[in-house]
Amino acid sequence: MNILGVESVIYGVEDMDSATRFHVDWGLELTHSDAAGADFKLPDDTTVHIRPMDDSSLPPASVPGSTAREVIWGVADQATLEAIGTELSRDREVTTDGEGGLHSADDLGYRLGFKISARKPKAASLPATNTVWSAPRIDKRAEVFTRPGVRQQRMFHVVYWGPGDTESHACFYLDRLGFQLTESVEGIGFFMRCGGSHDHHNLFLESTEKNFGFQHVAYEVKDFDEILRCGTHMEQQGWTTQLGPGRHFFGSGLFWYFRNPAGGLAETGMDSDFISDDWTPLRHETIPPEASRPWLIRREEEGKAVAAGSWPQLVNGQVLPAAAK
Repeated sequence: MNILGVESVIYGVEDMDSATRFHVDWGLELTHSDAAGADFKLPDDTTVHIRPMDDSSLPPASVPGSTAREVIWGVADQATLEAIGTELSRDREVTTDGEGGLHSADDLGYRLGFKISARKPKAASLPATNTVWSAPRIDKRAEVFTRPGVRQQRMFHVVYWGPGDTESHACFYLDRLGFQLTESVEGIGFFMRCGGSHDHHNLFLESTEKNFGFQHVAYEVKDFDEILRCGTHMEQQGWTTQLGPGRHFFGSGLFWYFRNPAGGLAETGMDSDFISDDWTPLRHETIPPEASRPWLIRREEEGKAVAAGSWPQLVNGQVLPAAAK
């Protein structure tokens, strides 16, 4: 199925002011804000929506407290939308909204939706970078000195906890929705990309014994300067680093994570792997020996990590709230 990527993330939050301010500081364009909610738009016309957690229009929460209530996936055309509706209605409820979008849930109960994508890929004006024996920037200072504030350019993946049989949960996306497996690691999780995407992953289901719910959404910026500028600005505004900056092994991307008062974490990053149609999925029985991060400025304990027990827990079929931070 020709699913393109994350179209919208919709949050239900306890503190509207804090969640709205976080996303403004993060570098999203605020298009509307009042007591009923706040809406943000990225340069590719994908969106983020913040709503009070008691908003009756929101789907049910999978965990207590502030969290992403629904992730909407953008699809290429009406035929794809109809195929998804037909497939999912075989064994679960599928509802339709007033704009023709579909809404349902995966096998873990995480709410997801689908709509014809409004995204408009941009031809980004990327900064010229001088490196060894290559100097495209001549008689000019680096662009960072004259560039306005950081703008997150697009959302490129979301991560959920996948307690229990993570492979079975991943198969819902692989077998029913046409996601493609990029790689998996026994005991770590499944990196999957949409059928119409070349990102290393648009969805990662992370293996866990008990953790439950939405973990994070990742945004892409233009260059490494913007990761560092974003992170520096966020800390200056009082927001808390969870991990980073650093570079991942899986997907190769540069990153910096922050705790998000709207729920879970927010990651800013760039320079992730491009996966072609010729890619053969990798299934690792153990973590590859070369998989340690090549560098990491601050480890989790040094970056005021979300401690063990601070994620909602699935215990005997009941979701328990996160421990107080």
